[in-house]
Amino acid sequence: MLEVSDLHKSFGKTQIINGINLGVPEKERHAVIGPNGAGKTTFFHLLTGNYKPDRGKILFNHKNITGLPPHKINRLGLSRSFQITNVFPGLSVLENIRQVVLSRHRVRFNFYSNVNRMTRINRESMEILEDIGLQDERDELAGELSYGQQRALEIGLTLASEPKMILLDEPTAGMSMDETRDAVRLIDRLTRDKTLIIIEHDMEVVFSLADKITVIYYGEVLVSGLPEEIRGHKKVKEAYLGDH
Repeated sequence: MLEVSDLHKSFGKTQIINGINLGVPEKERHAVIGPNGAGKTTFFHLLTGNYKPDRGKILFNHKNITGLPPHKINRLGLSRSFQITNVFPGLSVLENIRQVVLSRHRVRFNFYSNVNRMTRINRESMEILEDIGLQDERDELAGELSYGQQRALEIGLTLASEPKMILLDEPTAGMSMDETRDAVRLIDRLTRDKTLIIIEHDMEVVFSLADKITVIYYGEVLVSGLPEEIRGHKKVKEAYLGDH
């Protein structure tokens, strides 16, 4: 579903991504890990059009998406969450989800239309809220939710466009142990039989969710393999887990 070839990105003289090659088949849950500054989030920005690569190619469903703007990539079926919570704090929980559902159905602003009367739009929005466990908070402002609930809402925003591939950037960052466990259960349930790429620092989360793991180190792929291969890999322990 995703094929990345010889991807490069630098900012001035600083090389951030240095020749990454990566393939992710359909329905695989793939974790990308590495130390701070390894280039993981920059890699996501390149995949989703926030940055344009200096060179290299990104194929999504056999279509070249290299350098396309984010909205076009999203409409092709690639959707992401962000490392820093990215919701509409002044809108209700339902309104947040509904914005994405309206966009997916290509519903434009119409002065004579009342969105509250759009039965299909509202039904689909509520189904997503039920999936992420926020149906009882539908009328609360998103900015007043707990941190864990806001992260769940952002996952809901990611899913609301019905993507073919989901990218989650550190979805459990800043969470308590209880919130992390809830988030892992939520992600596990919602991404089962879906294609997922997840950036995550919590290794328990990585090993509980990932079918395959790629380790990025200084903008390059250090190693890619099954979780049991990565867990005992000497170079991974040295570069990421801190063992020598």
